[in-house]
Amino acid sequence: MTAGNRSTPLTQAESDLIQALSARWMMHILLALHASDGSRRFSQIKEAVTGISNRVLSSRLADLERHGLVSRHVAATRPVTITYQLTVLGREVASALTRLREVAESCFDA
Repeated sequence: MTAGNRSTPLTQAESDLIQALSARWMMHILLALHASDGSRRFSQIKEAVTGISNRVLSSRLADLERHGLVSRHVAATRPVTITYQLTVLGREVASALTRLREVAESCFDA
């Protein structure tokens, strides 16, 4: 959306992205993965996102994967190793969230 089109309603894609990111913990997970600069295991994400339950984290990771923001990699090791990382699209969204976080800190920092 350009500066001249601010009164234009959101497109369906824009609305869908905002709705997906509005789910509790979604942005936290994206930012945790973005901060890692690589892949992370489930337990590492859980440690970075304080307060999230295993069930919710699992559900949110599946949602992020379904939206194409996160990829899941299963290594045929014993025990099986599963890692998650941001896709190219996920990195773009996480970069925007990081910038939004910076703006929020400068505007609302106490």
